Amino acid sequence: MSGAGTGGVPAVAVVMRTRDRPLLLRRALADVCAQTFADWHVVVVDDGGDPAVVDDVVGGCGDLAGRVTVLHNATSRGMEAASNQGVRASSSEFLAVHDDDDTWHPEFLARTVAHLRAGNDIGVATRTEIVWERIEDGRIEEVGREVFAPDVHSFSLAELLRTNRAVPISLLYRRAVHDEIGPFREDLPVVGDWEFNLRLAQSEHRVGFLDGEPLAFWHQRREAEGTLANSVIAAAQEHRAADLRVREEALRAYVRQHGAGGLLYLTGYVQTEIDHLHNLFRDTRGDAGSRHDEVLARLAELGATQAEIATRVDHVVRRLEDRLGTLEAAVSDASLVSLARRRYRRWKARLPAGAGRRRDPRPPVV
Repeated sequence: MSGAGTGGVPAVAVVMRTRDRPLLLRRALADVCAQTFADWHVVVVDDGGDPAVVDDVVGGCGDLAGRVTVLHNATSRGMEAASNQGVRASSSEFLAVHDDDDTWHPEFLARTVAHLRAGNDIGVATRTEIVWERIEDGRIEEVGREVFAPDVHSFSLAELLRTNRAVPISLLYRRAVHDEIGPFREDLPVVGDWEFNLRLAQSEHRVGFLDGEPLAFWHQRREAEGTLANSVIAAAQEHRAADLRVREEALRAYVRQHGAGGLLYLTGYVQTEIDHLHNLFRDTRGDAGSRHDEVLARLAELGATQAEIATRVDHVVRRLEDRLGTLEAAVSDASLVSLARRRYRRWKARLPAGAGRRRDPRPPVV
């Protein structure tokens, strides 16, 4: 252990796991030093790497003087054991796991600490961006970026049940979390961060989420091998096995408490729907050429029918127009006759009794 901090206890402990990746470690340490929030202490856990190399990298970063603790493991104990070591070696209010190949936005700590101090959330995650990169001739070259899980806008158990939506670099949390849900599971070689987040999401406390501009950068290297590789890529099969293990454990615990009836029905129903969609897709793909011709022929028939209907509609409209013209003329004539009759009755009513009869005893013909 080297470089104990001085003065009061820093607000944030940054746990950094590393092994034989000096190029990446150097970038990660510089990244922490570039934070606008300066009340932090770094705990570097060298998990089975060359201690001289790690000490050399740490010593070459002058901004870390008095603000770093280095722990050396003679042999690798695993990622989650390294995380627990770093947590135990610090006493800060807030904790963050900053892997040696990831980076932060310069305001990551400032914004996340401010969020936790302003409310009662037990932790806070941020929008994350995947940075695709490769390493050639001792240089890191960025080749692309993409937003990680762009459809996710909260830290939720519903999303975590599918897969991990809050990678370590994106999360700051209160140390009190461990008092309630325990440490990282050291028996898991991978996916320990996901399993930890599942327990965190099931606690009684809320975990916030800072949406919008990415504040965390998850660096990945598709082509890298050995110590430079990402475990999520290089150890994909191990990830699948550990993922299944976590799900199997949770499923067994659920069945012991609630029975398997509901789950048996649900899985059967879902499989039936999947089979139906599969059969539908298979039938659609069969004899694609003839089905294509059939669709075109049907479209031609519909076009001809539509043209015929349009012709008939035009004919009906013209006939209606003619009939409306005739009706309007008849209505006009009838109105004139009615008007003449009304005027005759009014004129007759004004005459004295018997008037007009000597001239013509017959009423006028209307």
